[in-house]
Amino acid sequence: MKNIFRFLQTFFILFTFFFLTKAVNSQLANYAGELPVTVHNNSSSTMTNVQVPIVFSSAQLIARGLMQTNGNDIRFGSDCGSSTAYNYWLEGYMNTDTTKVWVLVPSVNANDSLKFYMFFGNSAASAGSTLTIFNGPWSAIDSVVTASSGGVGNSQRGFRFTANQDLLVPSFGKKEPTGTTRYVTIFNYNTQAIVYQSQVSGPAAVFDYTPLATPIWLSSGLQYVVELFQGASDGYYFGTSSVVGSALTYGDMRYCNSCTQNTFPTNVLSNYHYGYPDFLYYLKNSVTPAPTTTFGLAADTVTPAAPSGLIGVAGNQTATLRWNKNTEFDLAKYLVYRGTTNNPASSTLIDSVAGTPPDTNYTATGLNNGTTYYFWVKAADRFCNRRVSGYSNMATVTPVVVAGIQKGVPKQFALHQNYPNPFNPVTKILYDLPKGSIVKLTIYDITGREVETLVNEYLAAGYHEADFDAVNLASGVYFYKLEAGSFVDQKKMIVLK
Repeated sequence: MKNIFRFLQTFFILFTFFFLTKAVNSQLANYAGELPVTVHNNSSSTMTNVQVPIVFSSAQLIARGLMQTNGNDIRFGSDCGSSTAYNYWLEGYMNTDTTKVWVLVPSVNANDSLKFYMFFGNSAASAGSTLTIFNGPWSAIDSVVTASSGGVGNSQRGFRFTANQDLLVPSFGKKEPTGTTRYVTIFNYNTQAIVYQSQVSGPAAVFDYTPLATPIWLSSGLQYVVELFQGASDGYYFGTSSVVGSALTYGDMRYCNSCTQNTFPTNVLSNYHYGYPDFLYYLKNSVTPAPTTTFGLAADTVTPAAPSGLIGVAGNQTATLRWNKNTEFDLAKYLVYRGTTNNPASSTLIDSVAGTPPDTNYTATGLNNGTTYYFWVKAADRFCNRRVSGYSNMATVTPVVVAGIQKGVPKQFALHQNYPNPFNPVTKILYDLPKGSIVKLTIYDITGREVETLVNEYLAAGYHEADFDAVNLASGVYFYKLEAGSFVDQKKMIVLK
């Protein structure tokens, strides 16, 4: 019976692996989000088919509407084209900041890294998580068979063992002569606390298994006791044997009489199996030291909107460009295009502006004064198959020679337009005094509220300048006003951040 069970289970594992791999490869184009994952092999030898634990915040992705709340849409692929799918098992709970998923990583060279992608965001996806990424399953008592049956009712029968490796337990099982539903319990031997308890049904005289609601890990090096509980009229098998699975070390037989399924058994017999409680377990491949994982930034497949509000300010052989910030969370960079005609299709990509988030200003240099240039900006996201927006509005700039502050005495009072304008955050204001005067230079916001006084003193005749730093001001329209004797003038300037 046990051999038939293993044959069917092996067939199911191979079928599941083939089906999931085909399904993942054919469907990843329909997934709306991704998270880059890099696994680093910290050992001096190649690691092959290692189950690597990855802990990530599913809560953040679910909150953005990028992932199903049950995690059914989680998939892993080797690259954007998903030429190779990686099988995985989702452990624990979703919608937390510490969701754990185990990924079967095929191969990473010694002291090297492998980058792959977690895909998500497909409302039609069904669960892809599978325990078959681990090695197994195997039986804890390796189908032990003894000849005698009988027993004492209201009793616990089982054995103590040591886990030689970390064991992933998905099912509890039993073999007993009466075919009744029984409690199977695993205790922590040192603390005597119940690790997990479940009822197992099934016919008499065969090994039968019931999946646990949630698979559990038994830790390497720790001792446990597994017990089968008998009711008042239940029997059990018994006999001389210490057979256990290859990943366990048998300790002794443990039992109690006139007890319940929650009673930790303290009576001992050596080299016996009384009652046949069992569990199936999987093993993971390990490498020392353990691999480490790092994450990139999540992205989605939505193409970003074209940037808006592009303006250009001329300088000496330069053009300073500014535009509005995009709202997409996964924006990676802005692409800057330049042409000498008003036709974006014939423009040339001259540079990009990156950052997290990317900056929204750029200065083009090496231009010819007197030549008119046309500029556009595109937005690009960070999806592995990058999405790029359309062109922004066009900005026209003709670089000019910017006159510096002059020497001598001007013939009349004058207040000049600030430069640059718009600006972020510093601009320069020039003004002319044909004679010495008490000078007041004041900044106002659009409501007329005084923001700052830059100058308030007597100045000699000449050409003067003042720097204004708007680092603490919001974007918007402001005014600067010059009062010198009977001369008063005011001009507008724009802060653009």
